[in-house]
Amino acid sequence: MRVSYIITEIYILLTVLMYGCGQEEPTSTYVVEELSPSASFTVSPLSAKPGATFNVDASASFSRSGAALTFRWDWEDDGIWDTAFSTEKFATHSYDSLGYKSIRLEVKDKRGASVTTRREVFVTVASKEMILIPAGEFIMGSAEGVGNDDEHPQHKVYLDDFLIGKYEVTNQQYAEFLNAIGKNNDDAGHMFVKIDMTFIRYKNQIYKAVKGWEDYPVVGVSWYGANSYAEWEGGRLPTEAEWEKAARGSDGREWPWGNLWEAANCNSWESGPHSPAPVGSYPMGASPYGVNDLTGNVYEWLADWYQADYYKVSPLRNPKGPDSDEFRVLRGGSWAELANKCRPTIRFGQSPINGDSDFGFRIAKDVRE
Repeated sequence: MRVSYIITEIYILLTVLMYGCGQEEPTSTYVVEELSPSASFTVSPLSAKPGATFNVDASASFSRSGAALTFRWDWEDDGIWDTAFSTEKFATHSYDSLGYKSIRLEVKDKRGASVTTRREVFVTVASKEMILIPAGEFIMGSAEGVGNDDEHPQHKVYLDDFLIGKYEVTNQQYAEFLNAIGKNNDDAGHMFVKIDMTFIRYKNQIYKAVKGWEDYPVVGVSWYGANSYAEWEGGRLPTEAEWEKAARGSDGREWPWGNLWEAANCNSWESGPHSPAPVGSYPMGASPYGVNDLTGNVYEWLADWYQADYYKVSPLRNPKGPDSDEFRVLRGGSWAELANKCRPTIRFGQSPINGDSDFGFRIAKDVRE
């Protein structure tokens, strides 16, 4: 009797395991996962000034069950929904305060199944504003007896009109670029930016500017990294001639602000914080065209190859530098340099693969009719 009882109990247990409720739970979970809606949205732009409009588009969301979808938005991701459910997939919002903002979207179908997702935007005082530099002549290089040999001879150059960035490219802007392309190198393997030298971090497969450093110029960037960003923005790096005209104007002044050195007008070793400063921190040092930070803060990569005697053979209209050489040009000096190395006429050459803690850049664009 004891053996028979044990056998009966084992049979009942096996029956429950094979045919009982244990089989129903994964089936139920599978159905829920299959039929829940998918939530996704895009934001444009990813960064903007206070008061600017951010446009969100939830068109990529879809219903797995075929049920109609509705959408609602939480602009601050604070747990309070700012809009009611609606079939409208598009919305706009603006922010008055600076910093990262998390936007939350909830998508619900008519069965009541819902799902949420989030994306971040950044509100910043730095912008991608471009300044128009008008066509015409300017004086390039230094007068005899002033500056280094590669700044001579001083000569007149004619340039077509062009656009140049009002500010240097920031950590936030460069992180957006890295996330958009999904890598930190070009197809030839050239590294774009040395992460350990800059204030951008890579975590969970996302590049993000260090909090508080979003509006500082990106540094540690190679020429390849600068050039690739410029092309991604639909632009290019400025030529040496373009950069110098943007800095000095058409009257041949010694500094962007005039002919006398003023330490308070730029971030050089004399008066600066001995580190990069947020772009646009020295508005009194702007050039005649309103371009900021062309003296000090960070060196800026330019399009040209460096050739010491190029001014002796340079064309007088729209020069673009030699066809090839070993180094690319850097201009403007940096926070780590004294005034003499921050002069708008001084020229430097560096290997395009190099990045340093004071190497940055800004972009230029052609003026299209």
